[in-house]
Parts: sequence; C-alpha cells; structure tokens
Amino acid sequence: MTGPVPTNQDEPNDPAAYREHLLLLKSMHCARPVVHKGLNQFITCLTANRDGGHISMTVYLAGKTAGIDSSEIEVRPTNNEGTRA
Repeated sequence: MTGPVPTNQDEPNDPAAYREHLLLLKSMHCARPVVHKGLNQFITCLTANRDGGHISMTVYLAGKTAGIDSSEIEVRPTNNEGTRA
C-alpha cells in the first residue's frame, strides 16, 4: 500500500524528517561522526523504508551489527548547515 502522493512530487511529505535524513547521509559521505548514547560514532550504512506516507531510516554504525532507528542518532550540524544540507 502506498501513501498519499503530494501534488508537487519534488516536495517531501515530512520536511523535518527529510532534513534529518539528509544530514545523516551527509555525515556518512563526509565521514563526520554522529552521536549515539553520548559517544561519537561513524555511519557505515543507511537504509530507508517507506511506510505509507512516512519514510523511516535505519542507521548502521561502525563496529555494531544491529541497526539503530535514526531517531536515536544526534547529528550536530556544522555552522554552514543552517541554510543548506
């Protein structure tokens, strides 16, 4: 089953979640650490899944075999990320 299709398909259904997912992807590409349980960790893999109109993301960190829900990961944006991802 698919979720609602926005009238403008270039706009995400959930802009806040979309921004967080972009920051996670950028952290992986730039080899920047993210914070999980107070420790700096590096992302080795990301998976995204559609559940209706919501996109969930699972994060895999270096040295850990289990995936972690993206809501448990803290991304600390750099100064120049206030206006772009």
